[in-house]
Amino acid sequence: MTSLKTRVRPVTAAALALMLILAGPAYHPRAAGQGEIETASETKGVLVLGLDMPAISANQLSQDQLSLLTTVVVDTLAGRPPQVPVDSLDGVAGLNNPVYAALRVGGEMVGSDWASELGTRDAVATAVAAAMEARDAAAVQPVDTVELCLSHSYQAITLDGPGQELLTNAHRGVLGIEFEYDGQNGRYSPTLMLANNWSFDAVIERFANANDLTVEEFERSDVRVRVFGCVQVLVTLGDSSHAVAMERGNTVVRMEDVTEETVGEMRDLLGGWLTGQVHDDGRMTYKYWPSRREESDANNMVRQWMATIALNRLAEQRGDDPAIYDLAARTIRYNLDHFYEEENGLGLILEFDGEVKLGAVALAALAIVTSHDREAFASEEAALRRTVDHLWQEDGSFRTFYRPADRNDNQNFYPGEALVFWAELYAESHDPALLDRIMTSFRYYRGWHLDEANRNPAFVPWHTQAYYLVWRETKEPELRAFIFEMNDWLLDMQQWETAVYPDMRGRFYDPTRPHFGVPHAASTGAYLEGLIDAFHLATETGDTGRAEDYRLAIRRGLRSVMQLQFADDVDLYYVQEPDAVLGGVRETVYDNEIRVDNVQHNLLAVLKAMEIFSSEDFTRPTD
Repeated sequence: MTSLKTRVRPVTAAALALMLILAGPAYHPRAAGQGEIETASETKGVLVLGLDMPAISANQLSQDQLSLLTTVVVDTLAGRPPQVPVDSLDGVAGLNNPVYAALRVGGEMVGSDWASELGTRDAVATAVAAAMEARDAAAVQPVDTVELCLSHSYQAITLDGPGQELLTNAHRGVLGIEFEYDGQNGRYSPTLMLANNWSFDAVIERFANANDLTVEEFERSDVRVRVFGCVQVLVTLGDSSHAVAMERGNTVVRMEDVTEETVGEMRDLLGGWLTGQVHDDGRMTYKYWPSRREESDANNMVRQWMATIALNRLAEQRGDDPAIYDLAARTIRYNLDHFYEEENGLGLILEFDGEVKLGAVALAALAIVTSHDREAFASEEAALRRTVDHLWQEDGSFRTFYRPADRNDNQNFYPGEALVFWAELYAESHDPALLDRIMTSFRYYRGWHLDEANRNPAFVPWHTQAYYLVWRETKEPELRAFIFEMNDWLLDMQQWETAVYPDMRGRFYDPTRPHFGVPHAASTGAYLEGLIDAFHLATETGDTGRAEDYRLAIRRGLRSVMQLQFADDVDLYYVQEPDAVLGGVRETVYDNEIRVDNVQHNLLAVLKAMEIFSSEDFTRPTD
């Protein structure tokens, strides 16, 4: 399988980041520019501990070492002594530290175990042999991958005091955890936690329940807890067996990997996932859990209609591809059949709980407008347009819910989605009455957003896209100025030097402002959609400095999306149904849930980037 990501030999950046986090009192994350004291639910803070890190934290895991590890695994599975020198791997992760080996067949783990020996070579061989002994007797297919974790840097912590700060999401998949309680030992490798999508809280609960305790009883008990780092390696077996060093169960995408070619490949994978999730009856998969091999029964009509819009845009960029247009039309018909009704001439999109949201109504209408079968849905489009008009108020604001009638929150999302729909209609019709309404809403929401009590990054991409569409027709200076004001402010939301680990770089998340929400792939995609329009506006108006700021943020955001995409065999090492996963986008680097808006927002952003960026925009050197 071709990879979008250049497989580099890690320094191990994850181990280096761990060293910096645990280095000692002389280290200050802000000053060093490599860490961040985070306050959102992702992590409550970085604990400073004194540790001696192994040699691997300061040196690369070389290709020679990877080849030696491959030989040890292959020889052990073949039942022969490893044909490598006994001390050839010493120093990789420290002496006498436990090694974890997991055997997988088609992504399914069929055996695993830990082993401790004096030297790394023998520890790996013993762990692999023990995993073979523990192998499920029903697993008859030959092992195709072996997942190794060479543990190091053990540090005692408490569950409700010093050290608990390390048991947070930022460190999921990087740190493992070990418990000792009542003579029982439980050790969980970071790769196992990733493969099962377990948080630290989930692992604590599992170990507590295994000892017939509630979590509260377990936390009050005499339990010894340690965290540890791991050198992570995936050995792929076959005609050309080889090993890849992993960081958080993946490899880190570098900025130089973000090119016109790789972004085009990412677009194709995103499009392949989205088109592959349309069922025969037109239903679109909403959410899928790779670890469970299970589709969620949840749904959200705002996101479903956005997915249809993404299909229409993909078909358009592919030369009006009739097959993709037909898939999109099938989703329109399915969603209208199951979630549409009319009341007093108004078209309504119903959620499962009976709510009718302005955003769902507006995006359903936009999905129809962008469809090549628009005429077939003309009656529904007209009724949906009447509902958007009905929810608009004379001062320019929108009521954001038709049902319940007394609910009027979600102002950061739904009015912007309605304005994108109206902007699309205005670009088509140049209706002066519609323009007057749009500008009235623009002035209302400009004031609303600039009120510090309301300001929120979620507002920015929708209003940017709406006002840019209108600016292209009117060249109204007010629109241009507000687009720049919004997006200049948004840039501070993007993490780079302050990211705790390199694989988090480029996402839009400010840990000092947790009220804006946790990091999420769909948010990154939405912000990119707006930023690309802002970049286009800056280039069209000759604002080269601002255009360069936006371009860098876009490339960094694309790097983040590449990091989150299931793109190759390393990403899929634990996935048993690759057809349901390949091309999908994780929610975060530590949560493998795929939700449809993770894909469609980023697909829409990538489609814009491929259309607007020049080859030089993709490759111009950056810091």
